[in-house]
Amino acid sequence: MINKIIKIETHAGEPISAGDVTIVPMSKSMLLMIPGFPAGLVWNRPVAIVAKTLSGNELVLPINDPTRRAVLSLWGAVFGSALFTMIFILRRRICKNQKE
Repeated sequence: MINKIIKIETHAGEPISAGDVTIVPMSKSMLLMIPGFPAGLVWNRPVAIVAKTLSGNELVLPINDPTRRAVLSLWGAVFGSALFTMIFILRRRICKNQKE
């Protein structure tokens, strides 16, 4: 069931040759499908660059995405603040109802 809703795939881009080195960009995509609707959400992000030489050496250079980390941190802060506010409001209501 979850495989029909969320799919995570890794894709290799078009190889680019520069001298005796071939560079292949790698990306990861997450597809979030809404059940019952022909719509969904696709999120692509770069993952790494693979550099191959003519002699057969291969080097994988990971791509660190500070923007993604910042966005996830902000969403975590928003979720934490909303949770804290909900708990605070519920506790206030419970205390107010107990006093009456």
